Amino acid sequence: MAQQIPPELEHEIMKLENMRRQFEQLMAAIQTRQSELRESEVTLEELKKHPDDAVTYKSVGQIMFQVDKAQLQEELTSRVSDLKIWLEAKTKGAEKDRKGIEELTKKIQLDISTRNLKVQ
Repeated sequence: MAQQIPPELEHEIMKLENMRRQFEQLMAAIQTRQSELRESEVTLEELKKHPDDAVTYKSVGQIMFQVDKAQLQEELTSRVSDLKIWLEAKTKGAEKDRKGIEELTKKIQLDISTRNLKVQ
């Protein structure tokens, strides 16, 4: 005979699934921004190796524009700063979310064992 999962427990399980899905999306976004940060930092370091009067270009879509090196450095520095701030905030949020997922998982597991339910 199959046991019925109480509605409140079913709600908690759905909440956990949603939390996990959102956490996975956040982690994917963090990884993407980390790649962008590394790329921007490498580009900025390479740019610094060239003389101030070096001809520099900026790619916009499939078109390249000649830009002033100082302007390009400023844009890259700003981008690196913005990415670091975003990553710091989102990483803290991800850690908080991870702890919330762990706590809810434990709560659900305890509830299942207390009710002596068998989940398949």
